[in-house]
Amino acid sequence: MCAKFARLFSVGNLYREDFKLSTTKLTRKEILAEDPVHANMIRLVELFRTHRTKIVAGAVLVLLIAIGIYLGFWYLGRQDVQAGRILGRGIEFFNASVSADASEDPYAKGGAPQFRTEAAKYEAAKKEFASIVSDYGRSNVSAMADYYLGLTQLKLGQTKEGLQTLEAAAGSSKDRTVAALAKLALATHHANTGNSQQAQGILEGMAKEVQSPLPRQVISLQLAHVLEGQGKRDEAIKVLREAKDLDAESLLNGQLTTELNRLEGSSPVNP
Repeated sequence: MCAKFARLFSVGNLYREDFKLSTTKLTRKEILAEDPVHANMIRLVELFRTHRTKIVAGAVLVLLIAIGIYLGFWYLGRQDVQAGRILGRGIEFFNASVSADASEDPYAKGGAPQFRTEAAKYEAAKKEFASIVSDYGRSNVSAMADYYLGLTQLKLGQTKEGLQTLEAAAGSSKDRTVAALAKLALATHHANTGNSQQAQGILEGMAKEVQSPLPRQVISLQLAHVLEGQGKRDEAIKVLREAKDLDAESLLNGQLTTELNRLEGSSPVNP
């Protein structure tokens, strides 16, 4: 459980680490020189040229279908790499620092990107995430791009668009972890904007999932916070106690204990 929690909450760092930005641009000649598909196509052409009278139409059709399938998987693999690089850049922009003397080029000072305003960095991040959604919708990282796009839209005050994007990510079957993170983000937004009942509904639904990709303790802490905000301290305490009993070795037990001590010390508890 500890390892799982650590992996989930370092997701931004993981994507930044896995998809290092590259400014190297290959020419078409260089790409083809290292392209296995190109080499195989050349061999096939030679095969047909040498044995064209021996290859029947059915065999040609089978070969063409096989080539099409191979090209499809190869193309999708390249899409993942390209989309991953864009995602990594977008996450860097999303977490970038802000400085009044920052250059127009966020990388002008080297190292981590820097922007003049919060709005500028979120607009730059939004552009990266949106490009993945529109151009690389079938890639394996498109679900994460949806999630970050929704967060970015909320940061920019585009509430309607941000909620729609996060709701789409929450209902997606591409990545269960991303879907759960999107639900948690929606619950947090609703709780922070006074829609505590809606937040409670989302979190209670997540808590009931048998195989949630997020630690139950994380969901319970957020749910307890929402319940406390509604004046339901006894219910909040019950949620925290149940979460603490789930895993004696959880990294979150310290935080659960702190919250329990705070709530139990300020409110009578029904046994």
